[in-house]
This record gives sequence, C-alpha cells and structure tokens, in this order.
Amino acid sequence: MEITQETAMPITQETPVVIIGAGAAGLTLAIFLHTANVPCVVLERRDRAYIEVRQRAGVVDARGVRMFERWGLADRLLAGPVAQTIDYRINGVGRVFEIAGDDGSEGRFCTQQMLVNNLLRELIDVRGGNVQFDVTDVTITNEEGQRPNVRYVQDKQEHVVDCSHIAGCDADRGVSRASIPAGVLTTISHEFGYAWLAALVEAPVVEHPIMAASDHGFVAQLPRGPQRSRYYLQCELSDGPEDWSDERIWDQIRLRLQDDTIENAAALDREVVPLRSVVHAPMQFQNLYLAGDAAHLVPPTGAKGMNMALYDVDVLAQALVSAVRDQDGSALADYSATVLPRVWKYQEFSAWMTDTMHDGGNATQHGVFRQMIARARLDDLFSSPLAARLHSDFQRGMA
Repeated sequence: MEITQETAMPITQETPVVIIGAGAAGLTLAIFLHTANVPCVVLERRDRAYIEVRQRAGVVDARGVRMFERWGLADRLLAGPVAQTIDYRINGVGRVFEIAGDDGSEGRFCTQQMLVNNLLRELIDVRGGNVQFDVTDVTITNEEGQRPNVRYVQDKQEHVVDCSHIAGCDADRGVSRASIPAGVLTTISHEFGYAWLAALVEAPVVEHPIMAASDHGFVAQLPRGPQRSRYYLQCELSDGPEDWSDERIWDQIRLRLQDDTIENAAALDREVVPLRSVVHAPMQFQNLYLAGDAAHLVPPTGAKGMNMALYDVDVLAQALVSAVRDQDGSALADYSATVLPRVWKYQEFSAWMTDTMHDGGNATQHGVFRQMIARARLDDLFSSPLAARLHSDFQRGMA
C-alpha cells in the first residue's frame, strides 16, 4: 500500500453497513437499504465504466420480479413486461417454453447487465447513494467483541469506515470470504466433469434463447444485449481458448444445432469454464454476511446464479433493516439458516439441469444408458403438461 507523507493520516467515516462489491448483489442490497433509510457505503475495486459494460449471465426470474415489486422498485429497475422463453432442443428438434409468471406477477425480461446499469443510475444519479469505485487494498477487521471496520485505499489515500455490519458481495475470489479465519466455513463442492467454451459474439438471439443437447455435445445461445449473444459449447476440460478458432466455433454451432443457415460472426472474446457447484456455510461470521457468489456457485445451465444472489440480499436487507432501524438482531443471527435451504434447492435444480442436458447429448462420458435416460426426461418435459408446468414453476422461482 503506497501512501504519501502528505496523506498518511487515514480519512475516517462511519456508517451502519459497508457493502463490498458493486455487482447485482451489492447494488441491490444498497438500494434496498437506501429505500428503508438505512445508510450504507458500497466499495468496488473497478471503475463505474467497467461495471456498466461488464458482461454477466442471468435474467431476473419471476420471484425476483415479485421481490422488486415488494420493495416498490420494479418499475424503475426492470424492463417492460415480456414473457421469458427458452427453446430446448435434442438434435435440432425441441419445444419453446414460456416461463413468465402466471401467479399474478408479471414476467419481465431483464438481464443482469440491464439490471446493474439501472441500479447504478437509480442508486447514484437519482438518489445520491455512496458508491466508491477504484478502491484497492481492502482490509476487513471483524473481531469478536469489537466494532468492525473496513480499510481501503483510493487515489493513494487511506480510508477507514467504522460500521456495525459488513456485507460481502464481492464474488468467489473477493476479500470478504477470504477474511474469515480458516476452519470456520465448511466448503461443499462438486465438479461436474464438463467444461464450456464461452464465446461472446456479434450475433443477436433471433427468436428464443436456446439450450440444446446433441450427439456432438451441448450448445446454448443466450442474449447479451440487442446485438450480441453468448454461445456456450461443451468442450474438453483440457481445452484452452486457443484450441477454438472462429471457424471451429461456428462449425460446431451449426453441427450441434443442425442448422446450416447460421452464419459466422465476430467472436469478441472466449474462455473455457469448468462447471462446478460450491456452497460455503455458514454464510456469516461475527458481523460479516456473505451473499451471492461469495457464498455459493452454480453452473450456468439452470440460470439461477443471479437469482440466488437476489434472494440472499432480499433476506439480508430485511434483517439489516430490523437490526439497524429497529434494534432487533434476531433475523441477522438467523440469516445463514434462513437462506441455505433455498440455496440447496437452486443447487439441486441446477445440477439436475446440467446433468440432463449433458448426459442427453454426447454419450462419451457417461454412456448410452445415461444418454437415453436423460433424453427420456427431456422428452417427458417436451410432451407432459405436468412436467412442463413443474419445470416452468421452478424457472419462475415458485418452487
């Protein structure tokens, strides 16, 4: 940490809540607290311009829509009412599912990038919320019997924020979880044995997002804005981005979707992502509370990562409001126990979807028996109204 002589004395401030991380989870938590008149400070290591263009997976499900409606924020933060659909395919043949809410709530199409930009605008530009960008050297002090604080450096100046509570919303490799002493958390993880090549391309989703199993491996196309989408292609765990030329990417997309009309487009970036599930428990230590990817990861097959995070911060926001405004810390004490059952439900669904879509495709890894069992499940999904309803209910966040 480089501090000049002129700025050696740290700048101190005080706030009830410090939120580390200005992604969907951190910003949503901040705007919920702001709505309830609970002050907070958000710390983010990146600059605002980077956050505004950063591509992340996820679409707000119907449970998330109801959550924003309950906080009185849906009309300001979510896009207009559009039914969410997804096209599931096996060897080029499939069915389009509509997963909009039919329980009285509107289904609204809002991607994670859209939500983050709306949150930044509402929290900072409209409400004047305290979000500090470009911070480095974040250090958490969270000792038993002491009031916590968070130290950070910004423009070579050290800052100290005294607080009562810290929310760790800084993803899987952030400082929040790393600050918890060894032996406190139990980490439960599962490696699926699959990897995806993730390629951001200059090609929009033409009709519906696609999830497809084929004899040649899994493929998906999901929207990332009006003119871009991200393709996911099952690949070897040993593959690197350099193994996938533009020509190979598009040849495999056409092969797996059985659609020779798909034209090549510019691939803006590519990375290989091993699929895994992780849960860290408990999701709290002393006065630090973990939310989103800092506490758990799911494979993107079930599209539940962001919605798990939104559920976390909804529960956490209500608990923090009770603790700060009403001097009732009981909900905070039960935070981890409250959210973990829902986390495991999302994990189960994501694992089921991941194995089904991959087993139902290329039989090399798990054999023809698992392939045909998975295809029977998918066929039931395509043909059974009850199975389709149950699947749609979970996708909408009702299960």
